[in-house]
Amino acid sequence: MTVDPRSATRRKLLAASGSITLAGLAGCLGGDDDDGDDDNGDDDGGDDNGDDDDSHLHVEEFHLLDRDHDEDVIAYVHGDHWDHGPLMVPEGDYVSVGAYVEDDDGHEIELGDGLELEAEEDGNDILEIDSHGDHLHIEGTEEGFSDLIFHLVEDGEVVYETPDGHPLEVEVGDGEQEYTDPDDGHDHDDDDHDHDDDHDHDHDDDHDHDDDHDDDHDH
Repeated sequence: MTVDPRSATRRKLLAASGSITLAGLAGCLGGDDDDGDDDNGDDDGGDDNGDDDDSHLHVEEFHLLDRDHDEDVIAYVHGDHWDHGPLMVPEGDYVSVGAYVEDDDGHEIELGDGLELEAEEDGNDILEIDSHGDHLHIEGTEEGFSDLIFHLVEDGEVVYETPDGHPLEVEVGDGEQEYTDPDDGHDHDDDDHDHDDDHDHDHDDDHDHDDDHDDDHDH
């Protein structure tokens, strides 16, 4: 039987067209999958950044207060460490401490209504800590020294903590608690600046004295 060359050519063209169509469909389906992956990646990145920004409380001032002594300041956070202290805790008894907290804008942050004050011991196991929302009862179980890190907790999540590299020192014993005024710390910085001015003044006087000495030598 004689094969019609035109029929064979037509079958080849139809087969080639079918292959091209299938390849095109596969490419379209693959492109849709890639776009979906990109969208998911963008969503994940956005969620992570939002959680990080919302999970931290920006605190400018943190003062530890003695609630049994007119809320006098025991110590306060200064950058990455505490100024003053230690916190004195009697053996076999407890002290009641609170905190005065300010944000970056100088507004007081109220404790106790959804934002609780907590603490953890970082050192010897000689303290018992009981949180009451806006204050703590800290009891000394035996004499010695330890450290404390304070937390502000909201909905079970820590949104701020005092410096963990330099915790607040605690002494359990019969020592007397000392207090401080954070404003005096700022005044101290001003005094240091004034001291530098005095130093410059003395230096100028010494320079004048050298000039007088040179005049005598020329004479």
